[in-house]
Amino acid sequence: NSMQPSCHICGIGSVFLLTKDGYALYRCSNCLLVFVSPTPTEDFLSQEVYSEESGYQAHKKSDFSELVQDGKTRKIFEELGQRQGRTLLDVGCSSGEFLYWAQKAGFDVSGVELNPRTATIAKQNGLAVTVGTIESLPISAGTFDIIFLGDVIEHVPNPRKLIADCKRLLNPSGILIISTPNLDCLWGRITLSLYRWFRIPPSTLTPPFHLFQFSKGNLDQLLSRSGFFHTKAFFLSPPKLVYELGMLHLRKRFKQRKSAVNLGYMIFAYCLYTVAYGLNKVLQPLLTSNFAMVVFYQKKHA
Repeated sequence: NSMQPSCHICGIGSVFLLTKDGYALYRCSNCLLVFVSPTPTEDFLSQEVYSEESGYQAHKKSDFSELVQDGKTRKIFEELGQRQGRTLLDVGCSSGEFLYWAQKAGFDVSGVELNPRTATIAKQNGLAVTVGTIESLPISAGTFDIIFLGDVIEHVPNPRKLIADCKRLLNPSGILIISTPNLDCLWGRITLSLYRWFRIPPSTLTPPFHLFQFSKGNLDQLLSRSGFFHTKAFFLSPPKLVYELGMLHLRKRFKQRKSAVNLGYMIFAYCLYTVAYGLNKVLQPLLTSNFAMVVFYQKKHA
């Protein structure tokens, strides 16, 4: 079918997967990348989705004295160890929480962030953060030892271009750290199965925020084609159950159309999700991968 969009990673045709919140999602028949098509424009994303008016990231705290380091951040610094290279750029750094911990760990940090409100929080906490995009940074090539993409790559309309921009700014043996959801795991498979069987909209797909849902395999493929090789990875459990239930958007549907059927469906979906989430948690020690992945890549020598 000529209407099927081709995959952003391998260029092969995709198949229609489902519609959620008015967005059509497709899955590549080769590498299994899931993506929104048509891709929303940069203008739509910056004005409607990530603007201050939309309230995006409005919950960010401005007082860093209350920050508690999460497991993911701690593990990233453990994995980085006592590296020689200390210059670090956080792309899409939000209010600068990761930069704050990186600075504490002895890194020489900079950040870039699109949202002026959260970038201001970072600046108020003494962090060197530029408002804008990575391509607008007035920084010469090969400047950084480490670049961190913390839950950013799934939001951008062109991941390949983002990777190319990171590659340009990294020094020859630079490290790129990517944290993003991993759809190819038990939780990803369960949520898609619950959609197939009961038409419950998967909590793991969140358009228009997440335009791409990667898996470890297709992320490695994208990075390899972009001139990086994989060095290590670790996985973390999915977000809290309350968050996952919220991502079904069934309460919103019930509020719009209050009926016994919609209420029953919402309760049924919540019960199924709760059981599935518990099952995923119990099986966690046996799983080789999980829904949150943090992958380390190194620049290939030219």
